[in-house]
Amino acid sequence: MQILSVSDYVEKDLLEKKDTLPVPPDLILACGDLPPEYLTELRAFYEVPLLYITGNHDIRYRDSPPVGCTNIHAQVITEQGLRIAGFSGSRWYNGGQHQYHESEMKRSILGKWFHLLHAWKLDIVISHAPPRYIHDHEDPCHKGFKGFRTLIEKKKPAWFIHGHTHKIFNNSAERITTFCETKVVNSYGFFFFETELVDEKATVPETNHDEQNQQGQQ
Repeated sequence: MQILSVSDYVEKDLLEKKDTLPVPPDLILACGDLPPEYLTELRAFYEVPLLYITGNHDIRYRDSPPVGCTNIHAQVITEQGLRIAGFSGSRWYNGGQHQYHESEMKRSILGKWFHLLHAWKLDIVISHAPPRYIHDHEDPCHKGFKGFRTLIEKKKPAWFIHGHTHKIFNNSAERITTFCETKVVNSYGFFFFETELVDEKATVPETNHDEQNQQGQQ
């Protein structure tokens, strides 16, 4: 499966030139801090599902969410055979929207969705903030979450895709750090990758996408 991930920076070429990518994507994953209109346009341009979480600057999403896209914050869903989890926001630093203390993020990971996260293998996790000590910084806003490291250690998803920490990369390899067999990727701008279904027979309970879109944009 061909997947396009985006975060933090509007790449106009993605909306103007389909040959910006080597092949068309089958799925788009958005990792935060992008205008909701941009996600709406990406979804319409490529005509594929778009799953997203919100970043710490996405204050308009509550009133104007992207059209035709699915918010998967604190969800585990199945999309085209892949089990994908999502977590919005950054570390708390000034009390704005989509900011979480470490303990709050751990509750998101291990609380309401505990039975899902511990019952099935995860293929992909998307978040805005990175895991602690991987691609993060030491200022309060850009520290990663320790809870994400624990999630990787326990579930070993094939991919952990995040945004939040801005950096220009010369090639795709510079974006990737492998931790516990998981490829942790900074998707600033956009990152295009291919993944395979590890266990096509495994399923998780159906998720109501319309209900997700109506829930609070946390």
